[in-house]
Amino acid sequence: MKILSWNIERLKINENDELDFIKNLILSENPDLIFLTETNLTIDFGTEYFSLHSRELPDFHDGQKYVAKENRVSIFSKYPFTEIIKTYDEYTAISGKIDTKLGELTLYGSIIGSFGGRGFYFENDLENQKNEIRKLKGNICYSGDFNVAFSGWKYPSIKVIDETKSFFENENLEIITKENADCAIHIVMNNDFLRKKTVKSKMIKIDRKISDHNAVICEIK
Repeated sequence: MKILSWNIERLKINENDELDFIKNLILSENPDLIFLTETNLTIDFGTEYFSLHSRELPDFHDGQKYVAKENRVSIFSKYPFTEIIKTYDEYTAISGKIDTKLGELTLYGSIIGSFGGRGFYFENDLENQKNEIRKLKGNICYSGDFNVAFSGWKYPSIKVIDETKSFFENENLEIITKENADCAIHIVMNNDFLRKKTVKSKMIKIDRKISDHNAVICEIK
């Protein structure tokens, strides 16, 4: 199973060159699961993928202007969704279950703090998402833009980093992407699900003209 996660930095519907670059890069990796954040509802990876999207953002939301078709989170899966799970904020987090060759997974895609790793929105999202992750049953794949870097630059703070690591440890979850330096995009999964499997993780450097975030990929065998 290959999982790709990336914040594509608010792609606009008329930016065709950037859209082609994004789609070609992702499809060249042939992931089974794709988590996109700061994305756009016009993005489509064809009939091979099933999709789940957060609600389209209105023109003005949370003190921020948005353009047509912008949404915060999308998940694309080669496996059909067997159940959609309601979240605390239909703009910011999405969740659904799939059956894979490695077992059932509950997918949870999100942004933690749509405007960075500090302030009300970050703190509110972090607390609400912790509460929802605690309640999810079975194996979990939690991914998106966490606005937390676990390696390299200490962002947003050592306190937040340590508390977030402790939360995942207490929930028996592994941050597969924690060694990626200066990276806020992460993939987190149950240790039980990963047991007796090999896990490889890499980060793809992205030109800042496309996005201010690098893409991350994990492969589980």
